[in-house]
Amino acid sequence: MKWADEDYSGQSRVCSMTPTEFELYCKEILHGYGEAENLPNFKIEHNKLLISNDGTYQIDVLATYTALGAEMKIIGECKQYKNSVNREKVVILADKVRSLGAQKGILLSTAGFQSGAIQYAKEHGIALVQVFDTRVNWYSHSGGPDAMIDEEDPIIYGERQMPVFQGYLITTENGEIETIYPTRAKIREIYKKMNELSIKRYGYKMFDLKED
Repeated sequence: MKWADEDYSGQSRVCSMTPTEFELYCKEILHGYGEAENLPNFKIEHNKLLISNDGTYQIDVLATYTALGAEMKIIGECKQYKNSVNREKVVILADKVRSLGAQKGILLSTAGFQSGAIQYAKEHGIALVQVFDTRVNWYSHSGGPDAMIDEEDPIIYGERQMPVFQGYLITTENGEIETIYPTRAKIREIYKKMNELSIKRYGYKMFDLKED
């Protein structure tokens, strides 16, 4: 099945963008996630220079927000590649995350990812995202090695329980796209559990759910 506004590969627009246009498109994708999650003091910027002890780094997309009174820093790298991203590119991003003291690295690409890249990303907490015209595929949502995962942490629980893909229903008559998975009931179930864990650990709810 074709998507309403895409060719067979689903990447007619993203592959024809200029590098700057693609970076801004990726910025809007991450901006949408940040707003949907109601992150405190959320801010996202394009083409930033950050200085560390070992040099100055150019960052395609920089997102920051506040959690537990501290500023969280997310680094986004945007790649318009024809071939699958290899492990080396993920290693470079992981090193940049460590050098800059960031909490997360996200590599967004028009191509898929080689198995070695996916494995390294899962082991080192790098998120891998393939970008299409109207959707994104998450190959790695990893928060780090499994041995270090705290299942009682509400944020980690939410990240591991939230589906890493979405299902859409396309109405062929008018081209409208409706999200059918995850369902609202599924998301609400996850949010309720995150509230329980948050109350247990921090003494407050993370989400204001009606009829709780």
